[in-house]
Amino acid sequence: MNNITKLKWVYFFKSLFFFSPIITLFYFSRGLDTFQVISLEAVLIIAVLLAELPTGIIADKISRKLSLTSLIIFYIIGNIWTIYAQTYFEFMTIQILFGIGIAFGSGAVEALVYDTLKFQKREKEMSKVWGSINSYSLVACVIAVTVGGYIARSHEPETFVLLIWMFTIGSIISLIISLFITERKHHKKIKEVNPLILFKDSSIQVLRNKSLRRIIYLLILTEPFTHILLFLFQPYFLMATVQNSLWGVTLAIGMTLGAILMKYAYLIEKKLGMNLTIFIATIFPGILYLIMAFFVGPIISLLTFILLKGSMNLRDPLFSQYQNDHIESHNRATVLSIISIILSIYLATMRLIIGKIANENLILAFIMMGIIIIIGAILFRINEKQIKANVNKKYVQ
Repeated sequence: MNNITKLKWVYFFKSLFFFSPIITLFYFSRGLDTFQVISLEAVLIIAVLLAELPTGIIADKISRKLSLTSLIIFYIIGNIWTIYAQTYFEFMTIQILFGIGIAFGSGAVEALVYDTLKFQKREKEMSKVWGSINSYSLVACVIAVTVGGYIARSHEPETFVLLIWMFTIGSIISLIISLFITERKHHKKIKEVNPLILFKDSSIQVLRNKSLRRIIYLLILTEPFTHILLFLFQPYFLMATVQNSLWGVTLAIGMTLGAILMKYAYLIEKKLGMNLTIFIATIFPGILYLIMAFFVGPIISLLTFILLKGSMNLRDPLFSQYQNDHIESHNRATVLSIISIILSIYLATMRLIIGKIANENLILAFIMMGIIIIIGAILFRINEKQIKANVNKKYVQ
């Protein structure tokens, strides 16, 4: 079993989010309100922001495999604590643990995959391979939310706890598989580089590459607010009178669509062309948010949610290819961490704002998210010439 296959199974077992259909209801059962639930996501992003750079440097200077293993360990610790937590403060602390874990994996895994492909002279297949790896994650989500939605159909708090335990078991299996991943050593000289110099050189690489900056602008300002939707769709479905028994199934169908789009994003791009594919991938979620806001009902809300949940994933392998084509191997994880820091600052701010709005008016929150995405997709639209400009040039001095 090669590294790519192992990573697929690591992603599969760490993505068995059985609790996804009911996580907001779980927090409600522990006494949190809507703003507090969304604010937990802001705490998570702030933790990612603060841990992103040091964990990226650790991945480049020490081991990307270690970073992946650390991600899963933090997941396991955080979920076991979640089962017993009762206060908002505890849940905030748990989100900090999750944030540190996510920071460990954010750039390291992508760097590990791209450099593996580059060594095999297959780096142009990044969107295909990265889409395939993440499709395993989404397939796991489909299975998990279907099972989880059925188990917790009564919305009894005891069933919520059971689902979190089930996810924890999957994470332990993922941890075991991650221990067998082998890492190809990259640029031994990087170990001798001072972390501050590594950060400086990585920042220069971003600042001097106009095409990479344009990709980053579009990446950030068309972020489809995936995790916010995870918490808001449950009260939204209550408003739309969608049957409880359909929540998990609906989420599963949306994730199935997402897995298909992610796995075959590279083929869609070949068929439609880069310009049209990336424009559709970035603007479509914004349009769907507006439809969900203005047309609320058990059928239309359910169908639109499925399309929204699925379409969110089309952009991921595309952006992964575009970014990595512009980044050098020796500091790839650090550069990706810098990009993630910028994204984290944006998301931390927006989650607090959207969470506050949603606490007062859920529909207005959906309208705001839709408008932001549409404006970003139009203002920062990119084309093939911009994507390919300066690829493979060196920016670090």
